[in-house]
Amino acid sequence: MRSRLTAPRAPTDLIILAVLALWVLTVGMGLRDPWPADEPRFALIGKQIVDSGQWLIPARGPELYAEKPPVYLWLQAAAYALTGSTRSAFLLPSLLAALGTLVLVWDLGRRCWGRRAAFWTTLALLFSVQFALQGRSAQIDAVLCFFTTLGLYGLLRHLWLGPAWRWYALAGVATGLGVITKGTGFLPWLLLLPYALARRWQWRGLPEMGRDWRWLLGPLLFLATIAAWALPILLLANQPGHEAVAAYRDDLLLRQTLTRYADPWHHHKPFWYYLAQVVPLLWLPLSFLAVLALRPWWRRIRRGDARVFMLLGWVALVLLFFSASPGKREVYILPALPALALAFAPLLRPLLARQAARRTLLVLTGFLVAIMVGGSLWALLGTPRFAERIALEQGVRPWYWFGAVGLIGAAAMLLWHRRAHLAWGALMVALWTGYGL
Repeated sequence: MRSRLTAPRAPTDLIILAVLALWVLTVGMGLRDPWPADEPRFALIGKQIVDSGQWLIPARGPELYAEKPPVYLWLQAAAYALTGSTRSAFLLPSLLAALGTLVLVWDLGRRCWGRRAAFWTTLALLFSVQFALQGRSAQIDAVLCFFTTLGLYGLLRHLWLGPAWRWYALAGVATGLGVITKGTGFLPWLLLLPYALARRWQWRGLPEMGRDWRWLLGPLLFLATIAAWALPILLLANQPGHEAVAAYRDDLLLRQTLTRYADPWHHHKPFWYYLAQVVPLLWLPLSFLAVLALRPWWRRIRRGDARVFMLLGWVALVLLFFSASPGKREVYILPALPALALAFAPLLRPLLARQAARRTLLVLTGFLVAIMVGGSLWALLGTPRFAERIALEQGVRPWYWFGAVGLIGAAAMLLWHRRAHLAWGALMVALWTGYGL
């Protein structure tokens, strides 16, 4: 017997989404300082930009900082200039980027599959482990995820709902900003590969475009956005007396991009690292629900559903791109997660109403509850080495909080055992509340 899964009526759905997103992503903001290793560095570089007035090339002390492009550091500086406090500012860029990504996913889901589908899709993204974690961290990846999603949004508004040349042009600007946030910001353009196949096979859901000179707008604006920052650097680097700028140019454009991808010097992982280790855990619950969605996705693709095919094809290309590099970190694949959530949009509601999906979510919730309660009891009663090491190295003893979150999850399972998606959501709210406090 399948239960009917509904969504609140407008505008209640937006109020619920806004309240949950703000709670999950902001609770505890301003209560902590930046955590090593990346957060203090980025926050202090942003402060130095404001104090020195040197915005073109960010610096770490006397050294030009060539490890990352400047957009995220500029956002850190803008947040510090706005608040005047490092503790208040350093999480703002990631927070705003995460909220912006949720808005883009909701709006595209609403336009393509309706308001109810958009509600459940946006909730699924918000309650995905990696998305919330990066939205609460002062790292570059949440901002890159926003620019990547904005680029996808612009391309899909054009390719699915167009012609919409202004949105296509915006995609060029967004992906250019993505590149000068982190070098992989160009990835939304890979979407044109599954699009070309869908057009060749004459699949449904794609408007007629024809040949038009405005197809050049996207690539031109992409390059122009990058050049607006890179060209002054290149000109300055060729002038006498600016050897440090020349070294910055070479390090950023060559070593930190091409060499970092093709011949990295750290974070070496096997080819299957993302699919076998990162996706199953950090993309929960979508990673497990994807197993149940394979048949519905395949039926849609066989019927010529270009939208699902393009989203899943792009996610696969992103995973392949990062898997091909010897150097891998779990945060690299975050920009693909919103697209995966969108691929669930036309089938998430009926999928969650299935008994198999309810059991899957209950098992996942119960697994995390068991880890939290069992781990906290072991740490409190047995004082194992890992608990001592965490207390010594990190200066925290989070075991009471860990156990309390687990007990809340257990209570949610008992209360909503027939509506497992609510139990999972309650556990995630409790988890990020405890994490923030």
